[in-house]
Amino acid sequence: MASHMNEYFRPVRQLDAENITFAAGVTALNEACALALCDPGDAILLGQYNYGAFPTDLVARTGLSFVYAAFGDSDQFSENCVKHFEAAYDQARQNGVNIRALLLCSPHNPLGRCYSQAALRGLAKFCEKNDLHLISDEIYALTVYQRPRHANESFTSVLAIDEGIIDPDRVHVLYGFSKDYAAGGLRLGCVISHNRAFTQAVRGGVCRFSSPSHFSMDIATKMLEDRPFIIRFLQDSIEALARQRVLVEALLDQSRISHLKEGNAGLFIWLDLSEFLDPYQQLDDGWAAEAALAAKLAAGGVVLSTGKRYQSPKPGNFRMIFSYDEGTLREGIKR
Repeated sequence: MASHMNEYFRPVRQLDAENITFAAGVTALNEACALALCDPGDAILLGQYNYGAFPTDLVARTGLSFVYAAFGDSDQFSENCVKHFEAAYDQARQNGVNIRALLLCSPHNPLGRCYSQAALRGLAKFCEKNDLHLISDEIYALTVYQRPRHANESFTSVLAIDEGIIDPDRVHVLYGFSKDYAAGGLRLGCVISHNRAFTQAVRGGVCRFSSPSHFSMDIATKMLEDRPFIIRFLQDSIEALARQRVLVEALLDQSRISHLKEGNAGLFIWLDLSEFLDPYQQLDDGWAAEAALAAKLAAGGVVLSTGKRYQSPKPGNFRMIFSYDEGTLREGIKR
């Protein structure tokens, strides 16, 4: 894995096996980061749109809380995002909340976008200034495709941030096999860090009961050692995703379903179905109207993740996965 990440993530400091700790999935490692870096009562800072399972993974058993940065109409993937994180951090401090880490999802789930290098450098400076750890969930790192006739974004790992901006001991990256390699059944994730004390804590205590299967490790090792297979698999994957993105956007446009135009990462697209919410129910409780629409869609055989799950600031957004065959996509959008 170290050789693989050195090739694809291009870290400024080369990785070796001692920098990487495996567990039975990234879910366990999310919690491990929280337990190793924070004390009960502390908080973690996130952007308002974020991966829907973070609250369960990092908060359920740790005694932590989340502080969310709101971005309004600003581009949260540009350097402008830094001032919004700073504002949320300052407000939390005024409220007596002790923030210990900034958590990013990069590439982003559910918006499918990549942080610019300027944004990552700015966030690294922000973390260094305020004595924060920078945790980056990069599980979609190699699921970044090229869309024709669009301004495509590139993935940059926080491990590739220029030296001297942030203490490497503050930087921790989460990665796994479930997304880029379509191998969720292996239940195999890893955390990458140059911080020896953090690595020792995760290996020696926190993840003691989350050890990965030896069978999974063996399969993963054989996959990563077969470089021609890995190169071909990843290339086939991003080419297929690019084709499906073009198809799904065409189908959504034909059906006049509003969706996020930006983004070229991940397996999903962000929909705006707010016009289909029950107007009377929405006046009383917009989130209940969103849940009712989700239930109605599910009854018709279409299961979408609701915006509320991803801390959407307003009801009516849904995440739709488009990595299906063409027939399934056409039927789902028609319904």
